[in-house]
Amino acid sequence: MDNISRKLGHIESALDQEPSASCFDSIRLKHRSLPNVSLNQIVLDTQFFDKPTSAPFFVSSMTGGPSESERINRHLAEACNELRIAMGVGSQRITIQDGEASGLNWSVRHAIGDLPLFANFGAVNLPHLKAVQELGRILDPIEADALIIHLNPMQEVFQPNGDTDWRDIICHISEVCEWSPVPVVVKEVGFGLDLNSSKELVSAGVEILDVAGTGGTRFADIEIELNKNISEILSKNDVFDNWGYTTTECLINISRALPSTTCWASGGIRNGLDVAKSMCLDASAVGIAGRVLLPAT
Repeated sequence: MDNISRKLGHIESALDQEPSASCFDSIRLKHRSLPNVSLNQIVLDTQFFDKPTSAPFFVSSMTGGPSESERINRHLAEACNELRIAMGVGSQRITIQDGEASGLNWSVRHAIGDLPLFANFGAVNLPHLKAVQELGRILDPIEADALIIHLNPMQEVFQPNGDTDWRDIICHISEVCEWSPVPVVVKEVGFGLDLNSSKELVSAGVEILDVAGTGGTRFADIEIELNKNISEILSKNDVFDNWGYTTTECLINISRALPSTTCWASGGIRNGLDVAKSMCLDASAVGIAGRVLLPAT
């Protein structure tokens, strides 16, 4: 299966996934019968990298690659423009490897206007770059305000011909942090950032951690479904259903051990109440992906 077919398969499978049980249901916010505040005085406006937005909320990275994703990214960008919120694009690997903009180009920047827009590239693909400066080819076309580097070891394991050599990846991330003209964000893809990795990333110069915990889109399930060599065995046994860390676990662990580190929350965010709970767990911003994919198609 080539990259384009696989990316299209990701979109179709993500749309078919049933929601998982939520870690946020175990958290209850304190009710105040006498709040002593006016609702009209509550302001959600914030900033991402010195750019104002209407809320500490963003559309998280989803789909990149095939030209068919242009419509999805454009619709998402248009919605973000109307709501005045930030957005992260999907993986831009194909832009560098195959020379295709694949919908992740100036059209997305034009649709979102002057709002924050984040580029995206896979950590395991960094060693394949001829030079780290090649990342300029994904930053410049969309005038990116930040660069998201995603970590997806579990996803790669189940991909046919996936990239499974993660040795010294932290060194490549450190090099990106030294070179990048924009802030670097590192995110998981639905299995949660563990504490040891978080410490390494902060030491390497990463400015923001997006924990991307379990409970949202399950990319391992998607890859298993697309990989016919293993789908019949693993999909029936639900072997990796409980693998990883929930978004709430990640936020609690990182805020305790790395209190000065800026964290974003994503993974299983269903509604505004989950956003509020994430903020109470020290997330500075909250992202959602899978739940806005269907309306964007």
